[in-house]
Amino acid sequence: LEDRLLPLLVLVAVIIGGTLVPAGSMVEERQKHTLGALTTTPATLGEVLLAKGILGTGLSLFTGVFILVLNNAFGTEPLIMIVTLALGAMFSSAFGIVLGLFLKDMNTLFATMKVLGILLYAPAFIYLFPDVPQVIAQVFPTYYIIAPIVEVSQNGAGWSEVLLHLGVLTLLIGVMIAGIIAIINNPARREALA
Repeated sequence: LEDRLLPLLVLVAVIIGGTLVPAGSMVEERQKHTLGALTTTPATLGEVLLAKGILGTGLSLFTGVFILVLNNAFGTEPLIMIVTLALGAMFSSAFGIVLGLFLKDMNTLFATMKVLGILLYAPAFIYLFPDVPQVIAQVFPTYYIIAPIVEVSQNGAGWSEVLLHLGVLTLLIGVMIAGIIAIINNPARREALA
């Protein structure tokens, strides 16, 4: 049971830290109307979002690594685990920035996270029950965070077994970043943020 719960614990830590920090700070900036003040300085909106994303990524990566260290669960390839956690943290932070760009208050943010929680954590729940067809988990984007973690920590997988998962995760991060750039380059959306 411990081996099956560890991926869920790691996924929750990476998603919560990476998503709530950027989203929460964006929502708070919007509520206090300080985002407009920040962007009147030489800092651009993109730089402000990048700073929030870096903070969320760092916190998310730290918590994921800390949980793996506490459980001595790096497996045979610790570098793969760190790369996976870093990519998962970047994905979570990008997702948090998107949420922060659209949500107007903290209550809405927490309600959204509760609703999306089942979708975000579904691959980990599917791993808890081996009788459920594991292919179902591949529909969810967070599968590509948890699959390499499970493969390395429990099955001793190497780079060749997880490279496809990490490639898909990198592609998802690219899509999220492209979406963020499109949002902040939209004059109407940028005006709504200020």
